[in-house]
Amino acid sequence: MQSRMINSTVVLVGVLFLSSAAVLMIAQAQAPIRSTIAVATSGADGFGIFLVDPKRPQGGAEQLLEIEGDPIPGGLEWSPDGTKIAFHTKVGQNIDVFVVDGHGDGLKKLTDHEAEDSWPAWHPSGQKLAFTTNRDGNLEIYTMTSSGVVIENLTNDPAPDKNPAWSPNGRSIAFASKRGRTISDVWIMDSAGGNPQNLTNHKGEDIEPSWSWDGQKIAFTTRRFGSGRAMTMDPDGGNLLKVSGPDVERRDPEFSPDGKEIATVWFGGGQTRLDIYPSDGKHADADQHGPPVWDIIDLGFPSAGPAWFDPDFVVPFSVSPTDKRPLSWGWLKSAGNEK
Repeated sequence: MQSRMINSTVVLVGVLFLSSAAVLMIAQAQAPIRSTIAVATSGADGFGIFLVDPKRPQGGAEQLLEIEGDPIPGGLEWSPDGTKIAFHTKVGQNIDVFVVDGHGDGLKKLTDHEAEDSWPAWHPSGQKLAFTTNRDGNLEIYTMTSSGVVIENLTNDPAPDKNPAWSPNGRSIAFASKRGRTISDVWIMDSAGGNPQNLTNHKGEDIEPSWSWDGQKIAFTTRRFGSGRAMTMDPDGGNLLKVSGPDVERRDPEFSPDGKEIATVWFGGGQTRLDIYPSDGKHADADQHGPPVWDIIDLGFPSAGPAWFDPDFVVPFSVSPTDKRPLSWGWLKSAGNEK
């Protein structure tokens, strides 16, 4: 009887594995075929979204999307499967959240509200997004479906809350908030908005959190040293580490999919540039450009992003039907070995 149960589990695991693999193959067919960084910047034809190959320093940028007029999009984030990019920009009188596919087609406005809607963040399932909005008269973090149907207000606090970033397992959201302060700290809450905790609690401003793909680290922008710098920390706020240099403003830190590097947008003297730093912090005070600090490409001013995607690091996300917990390949592979 026990052997039969184990065999059944193995069969079920095999079906789940093959089904997820098939879905993954379909998704990857429309995703970039190599490691790609999306940035929003100005170009010869105006403002838009550009794709950069991080392995080709000074290799140029491919324009993915042109935005009419002169708004600069921001809050870029690839969908978990790499088939879409969500972002915000101002078209007309309002700032709204948009989505475009990975080849620049299918541009769609997800929000259409007189309020400011910005900073979209994908849930790891790809089925919904968190975003920042002031539609209640105060900056709050809401969720919506991937088609733009607003679901709920997660923060509902009188202090401004912004910059949501979903953890890779879908259980937590890091965000920036001024709760009890006149400047922002990086906070964390559970996926339903409960149990908020201040992770940084510093007199210098801390904003723009993003997660490493394994969920072990959070990168964020800090001004505690003057100009904006990229730092990392554990999800409980411990092990703070400076990553980027001190000479100019650096914003929007984003982990590489393998966690070994962090991309930032460099601001100085009316210019912007995409830089990549090692995430171990060993070159945080380097002022040179070139290995190990890659000066990837000069950008137009202003610029925003970056958003990093690598097809080799796509991990299928599924949910247990009994307790709604995210499942991973590790769980699937070990299920057949349970006794």
